[in-house]
Amino acid sequence: KQWYQRRVRELENGRLFRLLCKINSILDRPEHQLDPTWCETGERHLLKIFRNYLFHKVDDVGAPWIDLPHILMTLNKLDAGSSEQITLTSPHEQSVMICSYKDVRYNFEKCYAEMFR
Repeated sequence: KQWYQRRVRELENGRLFRLLCKINSILDRPEHQLDPTWCETGERHLLKIFRNYLFHKVDDVGAPWIDLPHILMTLNKLDAGSSEQITLTSPHEQSVMICSYKDVRYNFEKCYAEMFR
């Protein structure tokens, strides 16, 4: 039983790690570093503010706050394509989007596939 639980945990960790690698591969393309608008429109913009939602939390006084349970729960909902609605806000609150994890997942898969065309 303990062996099985460890394997299930490793499998989940592997799935989440692959999601993180894919997200960063999409958003941090070196060939687009000179074009600041590359991640500011369309599907890539949604992924960029989703990544901010995932990692760039701050506390009440504006200090960085790492919320590991939030990160794990959010990645699992993304992986499952949950229909739960989330509110994504750009860093300076210039853009606000209400979408589902399913919407983010669709855009994520679309952007990832575009990299190989």
